[in-house]
Amino acid sequence: MNKTKNQAHIYGAAVEMSWMDASQSLTDLIFSGVTAALKDADMTLEAADSIVLGASDLIDGRSLSSMVTAPAAGAYMKDEIRLSEDGLAAASFGAARIEAGESQVTVVAAWGRASEGDPLAVSRAGSDPFLHQPLCISEMDVSAFRLSRWLGRYPDNDASRRAASAERQRRAAGNPHALHSVTAPRDVPYPLREDESCRWGDVVAAMVIGKAPGKVLISGVGHGTDHADLGERDLLEMPALRDAARLSLDAAGINLSDVGLFEIDGMTLSDEALSAEAVGLCPAGDGFRALAERQDINPSGGSEAGWCYPAMGLVRLIEAYQMLRAPQGPDGPRRAMATGLGGGGAQTATAIVLEKT
Repeated sequence: MNKTKNQAHIYGAAVEMSWMDASQSLTDLIFSGVTAALKDADMTLEAADSIVLGASDLIDGRSLSSMVTAPAAGAYMKDEIRLSEDGLAAASFGAARIEAGESQVTVVAAWGRASEGDPLAVSRAGSDPFLHQPLCISEMDVSAFRLSRWLGRYPDNDASRRAASAERQRRAAGNPHALHSVTAPRDVPYPLREDESCRWGDVVAAMVIGKAPGKVLISGVGHGTDHADLGERDLLEMPALRDAARLSLDAAGINLSDVGLFEIDGMTLSDEALSAEAVGLCPAGDGFRALAERQDINPSGGSEAGWCYPAMGLVRLIEAYQMLRAPQGPDGPRRAMATGLGGGGAQTATAIVLEKT
């Protein structure tokens, strides 16, 4: 369990997804998402004394984007921190501020609007300017590299891949937060298939975290970092995510078997499958089968429900939180884990364990 004097509890959260809504600017979308999270927490913005944001100038398409977007997230005249990182890392910073006694209530928000530009072109622009940009390597290409290596090591898995894809679509169709319309084309490099890609979306995620006891506790946080050079990484092992998951469990004082629900981030189905292997949810080579058969892994539908970096780790956390908070029988899960992957081909990773109180 959390050994600090202060513990971080979740009071409310919201995920809003749309596509090319011409009636709302990016700041309108952010304001709407944060307002929805405060309403879910039954609070007003005055209750928050700090704001933590997960956002990127490159993805927002605005220089010094937080000067425009931070006020819409409630940061005007408040203590604000912004990370150009995945939204789950922002949530971990928010929890750390509570545990350190620096804040009583903090609002965490992350967003990405894929309809304003080409997310894959943006990811290429964010890669190493000397080694990778001349090769035009995007985040989707890294996913294809990872799957190619996996298929070379674990052939004859076509049936499990197709089963996992069909199950992911079924779960996303039943997710009330998901996008159900056609958005941007799903052009994918070989060996990825179109139905294994993400559903691009305009995504805003927001969460309210505080010191006073609530129904769900952030009981463990873990971070991991891989080599900066893509060529030096083990794309199959995903050590950053493996370390983040292990550290979050250690911080919570529990074992992986004590967790009853998992929301695993990944741009593509194969990223989700290999992430499940890295976390330890199944043996190596068994990730697709696990996604197809286990109902406790990505019941939200994962990236099929809507995806745009850097909001997605926070979306995974909110999905897990809302499932824990929902009415359930005595056999329902009491703990959940959410993971988030940083940019640059998942060079960084964050894992957070939640527990019902």
